Amino acid sequence: MKRILIIVFSIFAVIPAWSQVVQPSPGRLENHIMIGAGLFGERGNNASDIFPGAVLRLSYGLDVKLSDKWSLMPGAGIRTQIGEINHFRWVGGDPDIMDMADFFCQARYHFVSANTRVVIGLGPQISYMVSPDTYYIDADPDDQRNGKEKFKQWDIGLQPKIVFQTGKHWQWGLEAYIGLRNMLRQYSEYNISGSVYFYNIMFFCGWRF
Repeated sequence: MKRILIIVFSIFAVIPAWSQVVQPSPGRLENHIMIGAGLFGERGNNASDIFPGAVLRLSYGLDVKLSDKWSLMPGAGIRTQIGEINHFRWVGGDPDIMDMADFFCQARYHFVSANTRVVIGLGPQISYMVSPDTYYIDADPDDQRNGKEKFKQWDIGLQPKIVFQTGKHWQWGLEAYIGLRNMLRQYSEYNISGSVYFYNIMFFCGWRF
């Protein structure tokens, strides 16, 4: 938990400094703080049956306006995802639980529909597993898989997003993540092989200024 808090504070301390590096004309930079929650899942030929899984994320983005219609948003966040929340405390359960630091950059298209400002975004995201998940076979404390990490530390994927902006500051919408890297660590000596890709979809709300 201490390591997670250090990363969160580092993200929110360092990223706003980007605005000191990029110096466009006034009004072309906008800060976004967002919190989202939703469903987390896995796909692949060795993916766990984790549905319903849950995901929670706090993030910051700096929207840099390029024109009336287009902008670019680099940002970062901290994400927690848990599989099998309906079996979370079950004896013998080994749900996938992990914390990840996200770094993203989105191209964003802005337009107005029914008097509401709408933004559609898409871009890459790189994630680092701050708190790795490990195997826990409580039925056999001597199982050699116990304590070994399940997943690789770095993930890369795509982040699509749709945003509805109301008033001067509020916004809400849907955000997803589609993992493109096989995250499963291969242990041939324990017959662990195959593929696991992460994905999620979240409802979020946020404040922009």
